[in-house]
Amino acid sequence: MHNLRAKLPPANSLVVFEAAARHLSFTRAAKELSVTQAAVSRQIQILEDHLGVPLFQRLPRALRLTPGGIRLQKAVTMGLEHIAATASEIRRVGPRADLTISTSVTFANYWLMSRVAKFRAAHPDIELKLVASSPVGDLVAAGIDLAVRYGSGRWPDVQAIHLMENEIFPVCAPSYLEAHKPPQRPRDLLQHVLLHLLEYDRNWVTWQAWLQNQGVDWRPGLKGLAFDNYLVLIQAALDGQGIALGGGRLAEDFIARGTLVRPLKTTQREERGFYLLVPKEVPLSKAGELFRDWIVAEAKG
Repeated sequence: MHNLRAKLPPANSLVVFEAAARHLSFTRAAKELSVTQAAVSRQIQILEDHLGVPLFQRLPRALRLTPGGIRLQKAVTMGLEHIAATASEIRRVGPRADLTISTSVTFANYWLMSRVAKFRAAHPDIELKLVASSPVGDLVAAGIDLAVRYGSGRWPDVQAIHLMENEIFPVCAPSYLEAHKPPQRPRDLLQHVLLHLLEYDRNWVTWQAWLQNQGVDWRPGLKGLAFDNYLVLIQAALDGQGIALGGGRLAEDFIARGTLVRPLKTTQREERGFYLLVPKEVPLSKAGELFRDWIVAEAKG
């Protein structure tokens, strides 16, 4: 915004106003800010003079916000909270790497980490920082250059580049099949130990939804184990404790190594997929362009 400083009230007065409006007390605001009550009163007067309207009704033993004060409190609180959250994110991220990539913990563990060494070998001068987090949020404010997310491809304020489709199918350890009669059709899975992920992500396909998609009636109370973490669920499958639903691209390395197998060839193709998210408001650096081109080629390969 052009000439922002000329349009804004004094910043210090806004901070003082936020505290006074929250407490509805100049005395408590002064104590919080470690200044005198007179200093608080002076800053409020400066702000009221700047705006040309009173912000508080001075009652005999209380303060009350005027309509203008209520409007300003909402705006100031929202603005200061956003600034504080952004500053906190910047401090948390710390010194900025050449390239900061955000992915879900699952994608980082089961697909990206086994491949990212190729990128580092090809570009040893680029320092990578991987941040394992699921929400998209404001990538720029969080210091994120690129993010990989699973979904429909529709997110605000980003360019979503399709990386790979996905399909969902049962997986288990070879040892589980050795100890149990292999299923011949989806209905047979009802006789097996099914490993469930507690539904915390709207993108996740539950056993109930998968089986119903295959024409199998779901009966509550079937035997199984439930987990609130996909990494733990997959580890249980690797340990031979039951049959899990696996994402095709996330399970492909396990299947290639033979540590997980598909007890059935039945699969469910998903409309959602994995996307690379690029913030629209900040141009990609040269390092970002190199990573973008590399991961798109890797996903297609």
